[in-house]
Amino acid sequence: MTKTLRIYDLRDGRVLALDLRDLIDRLAPRSLEARWIVSPVTLSNPRVGRSHDEFMIVGSAQLSENALEQLAVSKSVVNGITLSEAAHATNQVIWGQFVGMLPEQKEDAWVVVRAIDSTFYEVTSADEAVPAIIQSAYKDVRTATGPVTSIPIEQV
Repeated sequence: MTKTLRIYDLRDGRVLALDLRDLIDRLAPRSLEARWIVSPVTLSNPRVGRSHDEFMIVGSAQLSENALEQLAVSKSVVNGITLSEAAHATNQVIWGQFVGMLPEQKEDAWVVVRAIDSTFYEVTSADEAVPAIIQSAYKDVRTATGPVTSIPIEQV
């Protein structure tokens, strides 16, 4: 059964206490074995029927300029090591979606990680080990009825 968790842990009561690199590290070694697709999160305003894609990061110091943004634009499949290196070279992921598939999987995602407006991280997986890892590592973890599919534009 697929489970969606949202992580709201804060550091100093102000900023998220985790980022993509932390989740990739916590889910290792499977996250490093996985193939990943990086993409934007779709934001919509149902009242006016408008939507757009959002991908945003802050700072990229070590790798080529904005490696995660380049992956999101290309939507190419990358290995877990490449994603980990790009995540570690980025200060903060504000918006983004990261879909991981294990080598033995042909279609279904092993895990989907979403960064939502620096407010929370969402992790969706049918692998029972993933929620167990998340719940043991973070304090403010909430079960969601399902993954975020859109965010009203006026909230951005």
